Amino acid sequence: MKKNLLFAAAFVAVSATAAESADSVSNWTRFGNASLQFTQGYVSKNWYKGGESNMALIATGEYNANWKKNRWAWDNKFEAKLGYVTTRSDEFHNYMTNQDLLKLTSKLGYQATKHWYYTAQVIGQTQFCPGYKTNTEGEFSKFFSPAYLTLSLGMDYKYEKEDYLKFSAFISPASYNLKYVNDPLRNFDAAGDPHRGKIDGTQFGLPAGEFNTYGLGASANCNLYWKLCKYVTWTSNATWFSPLYGVKKNNTGGFTEIMWENTFDMPLNKYFSTKLYTCLRFDDSVGPANKGEGWGYFQFSELLSFGLSYAF
Repeated sequence: MKKNLLFAAAFVAVSATAAESADSVSNWTRFGNASLQFTQGYVSKNWYKGGESNMALIATGEYNANWKKNRWAWDNKFEAKLGYVTTRSDEFHNYMTNQDLLKLTSKLGYQATKHWYYTAQVIGQTQFCPGYKTNTEGEFSKFFSPAYLTLSLGMDYKYEKEDYLKFSAFISPASYNLKYVNDPLRNFDAAGDPHRGKIDGTQFGLPAGEFNTYGLGASANCNLYWKLCKYVTWTSNATWFSPLYGVKKNNTGGFTEIMWENTFDMPLNKYFSTKLYTCLRFDDSVGPANKGEGWGYFQFSELLSFGLSYAF
């Protein structure tokens, strides 16, 4: 774990340092943020309500590089998150990842009106490290298992109000969505191939034993940056995809994916802040066998943390 924590700290430091360099090209606008935050809770063994002590550490970074010339605009955003939490009650792991993300979003647009752009968008996403479930030894996920790729053509609406409000809404009637697992769990095939793989792709909506699945359909993506006041900034991202055109789908005959992420950043000063992160996700491509008890096809994650934070 020490190696991973050093990597997280180095990642934040490099992100902040790299962004300090001046940009001599006037057509480019570059900005971002980095944070290294910590949460800790202690519960004595005889605590009357039960529970257990735990610690969590999360490193996050975001870097934006946007280019604009005449009626052309090219927006790029790189996001990375890596977080660990101790798991004393887990028989197999002393700690596990609770946040793990590598994501790149790129949009190339040509201005049609004051706020609307003809746009092509690419979103790629995977994770850093192996993921596990509590009291389960086998890997649940890992780098490029799964990986997601979405290619879209559509219209992008952009609105800005001074330096405290930025909003964009991308709507695409023509989107290609790919899910990929690098090491799928497979049975012995007819030729006696002994490779069985490690990752159960059905948990991510892939047919059993397959490396990928894809669909053509419609998608939407909304982004919001709103500085509510001096001490609270709200960042939100919502995505939706559904295959409408009957290309290769999973065994359920179709699926819908929705994700809504929110981050409330409450800075104490330039270098310290408290952050509240929530993520609500809906994905029925996993099929009835992988429904969550009490949640169905919905999934939810929340994290409250405090620590170092730097915007550039």
